[in-house]
Amino acid sequence: MPALPGFDVPTIAEAIAEGARLLREAGVDEGRRTASVLLGHALSVDRAQLIIRSNEQIDQSRFEEFSDFMRRRAAGEPLQHITGRQEFYGLDFAVNRDVLIPRPETEFLVERVIALSRNLSAPLIVDVGTGSGCIAVALALNIADARIIATDISPSAIEVARLNARRHKVEEKIEFLEGDLLAPLAGREGAIDILASNPPYVPRSRPDMVQREVRDWEPEAALFGGEEGIDFYGRLLNESRPFVKTGGWLVCEIGYNQLEAISEMIDPKVWSLVEVTEDLQGIPRTLTIKKVMSDE
Repeated sequence: MPALPGFDVPTIAEAIAEGARLLREAGVDEGRRTASVLLGHALSVDRAQLIIRSNEQIDQSRFEEFSDFMRRRAAGEPLQHITGRQEFYGLDFAVNRDVLIPRPETEFLVERVIALSRNLSAPLIVDVGTGSGCIAVALALNIADARIIATDISPSAIEVARLNARRHKVEEKIEFLEGDLLAPLAGREGAIDILASNPPYVPRSRPDMVQREVRDWEPEAALFGGEEGIDFYGRLLNESRPFVKTGGWLVCEIGYNQLEAISEMIDPKVWSLVEVTEDLQGIPRTLTIKKVMSDE
């Protein structure tokens, strides 16, 4: 396999510099940081070791592996797919093309569920559309007495979520169920304390709203929520009604400029929008909705 242009077997510092140049020419942001991450992945060392050993030459086979990583990233493949990992809520998660890469803004949802659970004893929490399992695993680790169910329509996503639960030693706290939205919850009517979801919310009419590496590499089913991006919210509000306890909660993440349209879907006889949490850019990101109507 040919090496990066201009080098046979460079030092660590030379490889990072050349990798950064290659990524910059390909229009990839944060080229130097990305090159460092990928070289560290190829060498199985951390950033500190890259600095300490910057003048060392790289083993030929490891350099060829790094060169391959660089070409893949320059072609648009997400960094997380190349390394197979992503940090979320201070935890390391396995990711691949079968699941959405966890985003920092989803941590606001986790924070809201943890806060709500402080007033509950052994709450039953359901993560609808679990994907990588990042929400379910983070909750299992941070709510000691929680009982957690994680659902997803994709069997491949369920396998990734199971892997992450095993990685963090919480597989016995999470029940994984395959199926569309709340369909796997039959028999749990009136039992759920908190239902959490980060549903697909990118408008299919606006694929330009997401970067090419997201659009081309992450699963469509986890990205697009109908023509306007809000289809799943209507379903969540309607289908969760018999499952969530009176006084229970629906906590969901929403997309840019969707607050008004989703608010109009909320039936005030059934649900009350209690709180809107903004992300670090001041964008409404997480809705906390309380069930106020009894189904008895």
